[in-house]
Amino acid sequence: MSDVVIRAAEGCAADVNVLWDSVWDAEAGQADWALAGADEAANRGGLRATAAIETAVVLSLFTDRRVDPEHPLAYLADGDVRGYFGDGVDVRDDLGETDLGSVLWLLERAPLTVRGMSITRWTEQFALEALAPLQAQGACVRIEAQAVADAFAGRLDLTVALYGRDDTKIYDRKFDVLWNQVAR
Repeated sequence: MSDVVIRAAEGCAADVNVLWDSVWDAEAGQADWALAGADEAANRGGLRATAAIETAVVLSLFTDRRVDPEHPLAYLADGDVRGYFGDGVDVRDDLGETDLGSVLWLLERAPLTVRGMSITRWTEQFALEALAPLQAQGACVRIEAQAVADAFAGRLDLTVALYGRDDTKIYDRKFDVLWNQVAR
């Protein structure tokens, strides 16, 4: 019988191979890749790859997931169901993968209340759905999402927290999600 070894620090080595960091720009409402700093001797001038959890959260929340035509808010899509092209190529259910992204984009022009539920509740629900693969794949054990709407400022803030196995917070970030409060 062989011993079961749990590698709690796997992926923590300095030379770990992670995807390029996607950095969220709240003012522009988009993510971009970051350049490696001078302190990254093996990667000077390349694309930075040091924040795998941040990148996974940004891609999960802000990649436009295709909306199902039967979704209760599909009418807000105005005929454009969007979606990530890669989902048609390789999504492996056996690895806990799902279509990439969220349908947060549906709320860009939603009113404060949609189908009897507040925009903050929809935001939290969509964020938790988008981040669920991180939990299914073992990157975290618990996810919290809290949304706060400020109708006068015309904005919706979303705070996301991820927790590790020992219940310590491994990720905590507030995102500004702008919306016009005018349904199409």
